[in-house]
Amino acid sequence: MSDTALLTVRDLAIRIRGAQRNLVEEVSFSVAPGETLCLVGESGCGKSLTALALMGLLASPPLEIAEGAAEFEGQDLLTLPRTERAKLSGNRMAMIFQEPMSALNPAIRIGEQIAESVRRHQGLGHREAEARALEMLRRVRIPAPEKRLREFPHQLSGGMRQRAMIAMALANDPALIIADEPTTALDVTIQAQILDLMRALRDEAGTALIMITHDLGVVAEMADKVAVMYAGRVVEAGPMAEIFANPQHPYTIGLMSSMPSFGARTERLVTIPGMVPPIATMAPGCRFASRCPFRAAQCAQVPPLTALDGHSVACWRAPLERLEEPA
Repeated sequence: MSDTALLTVRDLAIRIRGAQRNLVEEVSFSVAPGETLCLVGESGCGKSLTALALMGLLASPPLEIAEGAAEFEGQDLLTLPRTERAKLSGNRMAMIFQEPMSALNPAIRIGEQIAESVRRHQGLGHREAEARALEMLRRVRIPAPEKRLREFPHQLSGGMRQRAMIAMALANDPALIIADEPTTALDVTIQAQILDLMRALRDEAGTALIMITHDLGVVAEMADKVAVMYAGRVVEAGPMAEIFANPQHPYTIGLMSSMPSFGARTERLVTIPGMVPPIATMAPGCRFASRCPFRAAQCAQVPPLTALDGHSVACWRAPLERLEEPA
């Protein structure tokens, strides 16, 4: 794993054009070659919007990048011309989507979809591109790859469709892969196989991996670093081991306390009270304040992401160990 960042995101903000409040705000992180960063948080927290912005896939209009920078291999992705961005997408950067049936073209055979990406970015002829597609299906361990090459997406199982998506993402040997909930729709056995596959491919090629997930079990298994997001902001970030051993943001603690575990259960799982308010009606200051048992008057101001105990946390009340009881 390299110490030099491949991708560095600084203060990314995304909004609906004309809106007064940002959907995603002041999001910063970095990922190095061979490293896995997990973006964690509940649905609607801005994880997927962040990924789509990096890939140049935001629905614009109505969405727009309000500010920020995202430096990838010396280029700012957010200011690149559309033609230059197209050369990176699917080539040096690739994305694995949550639901392959909506990402794969149902009317085109699997092999042709993989081969088209190779022809576009590498300039290979039809025969060479098809050979590359077959090689990639073998690499992701799809059974009977010669047969699957000529099948349509609906003829494959969910696990095989996800493997085909991974094959397509890897076809041009990208430096960075963004995986958006890649195992959510799969059963536990297939999920474990896909995670094993992604880990092996990352280690073999030194590819940087950004995984978007709400599953802390996946985070514990895959992540080197974690960025926890709530309502469009990063509230805690740092090495996975540090955050799991010593979470300091009340939202992170709530997420971890709500995880089911093996063995006899003697208590009910913890839940986080309330729900995420709409951005337009959210009070100024800390976006988690309305659901936080430790809120105080100071929480009317936005807490900065501050270094604490080996990682960073955006909470005025941290370290929480010094609090005897909620305010």
